[in-house]
Amino acid sequence: MFVYDFPLSSKARTYLKFEAIFNRVQESANLNSNSDTFSLLRGLIDFIDLVDGSGALKIDIGKDLDRITQKLRIWHSYPDADEKLVDELLEQINQSHRALNTFTRQRTVLQNDPIIESIKPRFLTPSGINCFDTPLFTFWANLDREEKMETATKWLKELDCIRIPITCILNQWRLCSDYQSRVAVNGFMQETSEPCELIEIKYPRHVRGYPVVSGFQSNINVRFLPYTKGAQVGDITFELAYVRGGIIWASKTCCHQAPTTK
Repeated sequence: MFVYDFPLSSKARTYLKFEAIFNRVQESANLNSNSDTFSLLRGLIDFIDLVDGSGALKIDIGKDLDRITQKLRIWHSYPDADEKLVDELLEQINQSHRALNTFTRQRTVLQNDPIIESIKPRFLTPSGINCFDTPLFTFWANLDREEKMETATKWLKELDCIRIPITCILNQWRLCSDYQSRVAVNGFMQETSEPCELIEIKYPRHVRGYPVVSGFQSNINVRFLPYTKGAQVGDITFELAYVRGGIIWASKTCCHQAPTTK
């Protein structure tokens, strides 16, 4: 199945961008090839730039963690709730708060690192990363893998202050969001819902098309475009989940029969 996320708020857009960065650096963290090395550096630089461009990031994350905590505490007191699961989710929130408290906008380990400083502007220049323009990076990239891993581990540790809370928020948002079947007639579906942070679309891999979504908060349009230009899309059955963010809906997955309050 293909899974496609689309943000319906600027905050969710930022969270999903960070998630994409974290996935990229995780996939390349072992530095098994030159491609992994470049992907890791690109992810770290994107992280620095995204943090610099998100003025209220720490405040937004803290508020979302607090909203989830309040809802979980309500569920914890409900007789039929899965107390063990709720306790585990609350502990994840506590860990996220501790990580967030270490965040400062001046991430000195990353911003003052000579290797990152030397390579960052070169990504904007065609073939800007080479032995004569970036000699320090070239030297480091040719060190033994074990020595490079020591440096990379230090870099990646700096992401935890944002990675841990954002990953927690998105996981808990998604945990209590149920997929429902929809049909895009001739590849198109339009629908109105209660406000939410983002939607997730899941559809079979045999579909030779991709979704293009437009909308804001409660109004969405989903149009599947053909991968092959000019091809017919037809009716497409897919699954849609509304991820409502601060309003966490009760579900069998999240806690057995917890009350749903809006």
